[in-house]
Amino acid sequence: MSSEPMSITSQRRIPPPDGAREPMKVNVFEHAAGVATELQPMFPYHGPGAIVPCTAILFGRPDGNFGHFFHMNSIEEVAVTYASNNAMLNSGSIFATQRVHGVNSFLREPADPDAFVLVTITQHQEEDGAQDEAIIFRCRKCNAELVHFGFNASPPGSRTYDPAQWQGQQNDAIPMFATIWGGVEATEQYNQEQNRTCSACGHVNDEHPESVWGWKRWVDQSRVANRARRLMNEAVDESLGQREVAPS
Repeated sequence: MSSEPMSITSQRRIPPPDGAREPMKVNVFEHAAGVATELQPMFPYHGPGAIVPCTAILFGRPDGNFGHFFHMNSIEEVAVTYASNNAMLNSGSIFATQRVHGVNSFLREPADPDAFVLVTITQHQEEDGAQDEAIIFRCRKCNAELVHFGFNASPPGSRTYDPAQWQGQQNDAIPMFATIWGGVEATEQYNQEQNRTCSACGHVNDEHPESVWGWKRWVDQSRVANRARRLMNEAVDESLGQREVAPS
């Protein structure tokens, strides 16, 4: 083995920024205070190759009911716990999730008003090609699969990006975060009693409390924000057109 030091020219270098995603910074605690949904992206960059850190802040509620589901992502995610109390995720812990992983409140006592966890989950967008995700619900008694909602989570700007899934458009100003939309769709399927009734053991599972997670509110707000932006752009175009044809 050579004892000669590695030359500077042979070392790997991170290329300089290309300007496509300008550096930004967000205080994670301030962001968590204003989120409309769990897993809300912290930055507006969702395109191919983007690193998408998302915030989740969960705390004890009187009935302690947060539900339980599984998330599948074809690319691993990284979770960082910034602070917690009476939770299964310790402050400062960092770990990569399995491609299929369970999701719940991660609180040891979900009804404890002092229990909380503030965590970021960072998703990596596929550089090229399709990215697949799924939201899965299983029977709480026998673990049989009840609902498996798979969807195309390819990032905006990629060849396989498909905003038609959520009635979106290619040029939407506010990109829909596919994971949150998938949670809404999967929950709507699961909360139908016939789908919550396990065909394997007959157990009727409780509905998933989607409002606790806030997914539908965020999806609805994103849709309205995109409609508002399109209306504003149309008004601007109309105004500029009238100026061009106005007599001098």
